[in-house]
Amino acid sequence: MMLLSAAARAVVYQTYRASEFFYPLIGAVLLGTQDGVVFADDDLRPTQIYVEHSFGFAQIIGTKVDRFEEELEGYLLFNKQFTPVKVRLYAPYLPNFLLVEGYDILRSWRQRFTISPDSPQYRNAKAQPAVPDVVISEANSLDFGLIENAFQLACRFWRTPADFIEHAHAIVVRYKGEPASVCYAAAEVDRRAEIDVLTLPQYRGLGLGRVAVTNFVDRCFDSSCMPLWDCFTNNTGSMALAASVGFTAIQPPYPFFTIAR
Repeated sequence: MMLLSAAARAVVYQTYRASEFFYPLIGAVLLGTQDGVVFADDDLRPTQIYVEHSFGFAQIIGTKVDRFEEELEGYLLFNKQFTPVKVRLYAPYLPNFLLVEGYDILRSWRQRFTISPDSPQYRNAKAQPAVPDVVISEANSLDFGLIENAFQLACRFWRTPADFIEHAHAIVVRYKGEPASVCYAAAEVDRRAEIDVLTLPQYRGLGLGRVAVTNFVDRCFDSSCMPLWDCFTNNTGSMALAASVGFTAIQPPYPFFTIAR
């Protein structure tokens, strides 16, 4: 495996952006707008590529190369040379080494969703009565400290607070004056935004997550950006929230591997 140069990453991205399994977090690493590493079998003519975001989300793309997959197996499963605490591998395409029965314990299933502005559920969610004692706002530099103190997530994916404020399209929901829920883009590439949503435990069950997501989707559509949802199939809360706002499945669930150091 060799590190892929920035110029080669940009070429790979042009192919990747048309992929059926496109993830903004992976695209952001290829474009260099978020941190991560990219390995390939060859820098001049890469055939198989491994992209790893600094937070751990990763994907294998391209065409199978036996030598590259052998080296990648060592990197991920034996030597565990990755920097994040764990690798979170999107695996709609499975390399041979993850087909071994013993690695089933690492596998879970995730579902991808998209949404249309014409969705009846989305229109209904927008039409829901306002929740009492709730204030909705877009994240800004003046209240960034308050937001980060409540959620500790701004630099989970983005490099700086300024990047988060400018690119994450973050919507903050306050309940009785306190930050309670936030919905933002973990990455935004090619006018596609990867949704992340968090409601603090003490405020769950009040419908605040739905309020945050609906307003985030509004903001995305106003910016001609497509919001994308991706979650574990056993996360019943996330699955139900996505459906309630109008998100629909893009493809059947796909395998996802979590590999800890």
